[in-house]
Amino acid sequence: MRLPEKEITEQPSYEVLKSIFHAALHEIGVPINGVVTAATFLKREIESGDKAFVEELLQMIFSAANNLNEIFERVREAVRQENQQNFQIMETHFDFRRWLDNVLLSMSALFMDKTISVVKQVAKDFPLFIYADKVYLTQIVYNLLMNALKYSPAGTVVSVTCLAAADRFSIEIADQGAGIAAAELPLIFQEYRQLANGLKSQLGGIGLGLSIVKNLTEAMGGEITVKSEVGAGSTFTVTLPLRSGPA
Repeated sequence: MRLPEKEITEQPSYEVLKSIFHAALHEIGVPINGVVTAATFLKREIESGDKAFVEELLQMIFSAANNLNEIFERVREAVRQENQQNFQIMETHFDFRRWLDNVLLSMSALFMDKTISVVKQVAKDFPLFIYADKVYLTQIVYNLLMNALKYSPAGTVVSVTCLAAADRFSIEIADQGAGIAAAELPLIFQEYRQLANGLKSQLGGIGLGLSIVKNLTEAMGGEITVKSEVGAGSTFTVTLPLRSGPA
């Protein structure tokens, strides 16, 4: 959200704080759901004595909690910043495959709970390390995976495909869900679209996820596209600059 210049003051306006608050509530929901669901499984497995699965669940909880803490720190920094209207890009050099494994692990319990399989494919020529805003990239993938989870029937597959070119990389998330009508596609990135249409899902939501994805993707210098067919699922593709260090 961008406010008129005359509304930017030393203290963040009510509308700015409200926007940050709503977005923050949405963003922390994914890792919190991951922690709660994994903890529920954990309690059951401790009682049954499956030690190997207990260890796996503990790792899921740790991954989700770590991502939650990173998002919390970024939100706190956004509130602290004098100019609230701009995304604060904080790029780091990180191991892409390890990062992706951590994101998928932190959401594993949610997909297990709905018996949805997640298939990951990273191209062989994809760089080991990339330079990007890891927290924002996590939020983008979280939201796209949660969107796929919401609208996919039990027993289906969600695929995550990562490709790289000379100066761009892409993350493609495809589901086998209900799909989106052609007339709706130009509107899905609007804030509160889900709420306005009265759409409901098992996991709830107020229609901020795809809007956040679009805003963060564009703030990072990228673009998002979607292909969908009613009854045949949807494929969201985020394309971002590929760099190994500061420009």
